[in-house]
Amino acid sequence: MEKNRPPIWLLPNLLSLDAPLVAVAWMWMLARALRVEYVHPTAWWVLPAAIWCVYVADRLFDGWSHPDIRESSPRHAFHWRWRWLLVVLVLGIGSACMYQALYVLPRSMFSAGLVAIMLCGLYFLVAFFQGRDVPFVKNFLAGMIFAMGVGIPVNAANASLLVTDFNDVVYAMRNTGLIDAIWNFGWMVIRTLLVIFHQCREMLIFGLLCMMNITAIDLWERAESAPDQETAYGHESTLTFGLIVLAGGSLVFAAMYADEYSKPFYYAVMVAAAVLQGVNHYRDHFSANAQRVLADIALLIPLPIFLVF
Repeated sequence: MEKNRPPIWLLPNLLSLDAPLVAVAWMWMLARALRVEYVHPTAWWVLPAAIWCVYVADRLFDGWSHPDIRESSPRHAFHWRWRWLLVVLVLGIGSACMYQALYVLPRSMFSAGLVAIMLCGLYFLVAFFQGRDVPFVKNFLAGMIFAMGVGIPVNAANASLLVTDFNDVVYAMRNTGLIDAIWNFGWMVIRTLLVIFHQCREMLIFGLLCMMNITAIDLWERAESAPDQETAYGHESTLTFGLIVLAGGSLVFAAMYADEYSKPFYYAVMVAAAVLQGVNHYRDHFSANAQRVLADIALLIPLPIFLVF
């Protein structure tokens, strides 16, 4: 193997295929937890394709706004090297996803997807102005947007996702005025967030797990470059505390709010958090690239739980 050729096990991470795979796996688990027997077939490929586009755009954006990251991160270096091909692919795949959302998927999914796109815009705005500290706000937004993407197709099949959809916004703009259109749009945003994260508590817990997954990689990278052991230990302790709270919260939700169908979902979050903590504790035994791959594997390990329960 050539010296500069990446190992095969790193390719899914370099190609941004790990996040789409995680999304499909957790959408299947969520459908099982909510007893949803039918999810629109198109959603099974539109969701991972859209997530792939967002991840590639994010890494290209990072490479453009922070040139130093092209040297320190193999993922960003790879994306920047192939940036023009990736831009063409993102535009083509993104257009195909938009066509499916407009003309194939249910209108409720399109309306909820607009809310997710709006949050993506907020995410990139925060990313542009972020400093050198650990970007907790950015990671929180990323985790919740990822959870929304997983939850929207399942919630659309499970119940009426929205009281107000985008058609009502357009109708108000054409017939009753701008104020009514803004009101309808605001209610659409609020209703979507309530359905995804309040009525479906599984998505809130999963969003926090995604946040911890992203934050783990950030903290590990900062620990590697920390000037002293005390700073590195502080990063590890911060992550440990967050994962313990997440695992404990999942256990509480499983005991107090979950039925026999949704309990495995909370157990899956708890197992994923425990595996992440295991990687965190023994991270000195792994390379930086292996740590990133293991962080994603931690989110896939709980999948067999739904085959047992």
